[in-house]
Amino acid sequence: MREFVLFWVLAQGAVFAQPLSLDVLLDRQRADPSNPNLCQQVGIAYMRLQQFDKAEPYFRKAIHLNPKFWAAHKNLATVLWFEDRKPESEREFQAVTNVLPEDPVPHLYLGLAAHARHNFASAKIHFEKAGDLARENPEVQPVVFETYLETGDLENARGILERKPSAEGWRMLAEAYDRFKKPEDAYRAFSQAIEADPNSEDNYVALAEFSSGHGNGEFALQAVARGLEKRPQSATLIFERGLLFAEQGDRKQAEASFQEAGRMKPDWALPEMALGVSKLESGDAAQAAVEFQKARTIDPNDYRAHFLYATALSRGNRNRQEAMEALHRAIQLNPQDARSLVLLGQLDAEHAEANWRVALKIDPENQTALYQLGLLCQKQGKAAEAKSLLERFRVAKEKQHGAEESLVPILRITHLPAAANPSNTRAR
Repeated sequence: MREFVLFWVLAQGAVFAQPLSLDVLLDRQRADPSNPNLCQQVGIAYMRLQQFDKAEPYFRKAIHLNPKFWAAHKNLATVLWFEDRKPESEREFQAVTNVLPEDPVPHLYLGLAAHARHNFASAKIHFEKAGDLARENPEVQPVVFETYLETGDLENARGILERKPSAEGWRMLAEAYDRFKKPEDAYRAFSQAIEADPNSEDNYVALAEFSSGHGNGEFALQAVARGLEKRPQSATLIFERGLLFAEQGDRKQAEASFQEAGRMKPDWALPEMALGVSKLESGDAAQAAVEFQKARTIDPNDYRAHFLYATALSRGNRNRQEAMEALHRAIQLNPQDARSLVLLGQLDAEHAEANWRVALKIDPENQTALYQLGLLCQKQGKAAEAKSLLERFRVAKEKQHGAEESLVPILRITHLPAAANPSNTRAR
């Protein structure tokens, strides 16, 4: 992005037909120090060398000599931007926009700044005012594309994608269509992603998850099978197949797939976690703990493995202290993991109330925390709070409608990125 944007802005401030050398410009500026245009040209010369710290004082001097020298204002704002002084840069660009509202350059940068703050509505306004400087700039297009997706302007997003197609872009568009409840458009976009890159395992996984999420497990398995025709050694696709079998209640084929994925990629902890979940659900807590311990060995920095190991220990009435240590490690790795806090509260009576209250700050609808804390408040004589908590528990339970049973809730944990907070994530 830097080279494109710098070139465009420099062109706006250029006066000489051919750029003069820095030494010549410095000599001229020293001979005529009150000439704002010469100060501007020296600043531009330093910008071309990407010596932004040296360019800045010359643009400031040009502005001091001529406060309405808007090209110098723009270049000063650009320098501040690349010096990572974004708030100062924004103020300068906003000042230019107030006077020159049709100038696309300030709008481009103001759009980038708004996007960085996830203020997508504001970013979209600025990018539209930046026009082709935003839409046709290959360095900026991904940001503009994401902005359109986040604001629900899917047709403009599609327009950008059609000019610069990519499998990842089609997947992103498909997920946005699905988010905005346009499943037919989503399916077509997923198909475009596969057409753009028929060897990408991510495309088939995305289509399978989309199909599974819409209750079509058989089509999801077909999508994985198509992917395996292209990538027969893909541990990712085999693991996805295991998840789909598990969601359909076929534990035998699910475990076989998890084991196969683990053999293909022995440094991947996820298949061991999923296998452990299957053992846990079948009532074999001891073997589940073995699988989760393998996952902890493979990836000791994945909080999920520690949480699941503690879960297996707690269900098997095994080493409570070891389970608590695993939970403390999980919380250390991910302090926003409500499930670990809830289970720790169940195992550590002394700190139960504190852990459940923190868990509810993270996930206000966590049923276990609501119920357990409600009962505890009853015992403590806090009748009003107990009533409120238990009513919240009732509402949360009704919302669920029994939709998440068997393997699905815990499998969702294993399927998320390790940094994610499963408590705040919808079911697949």
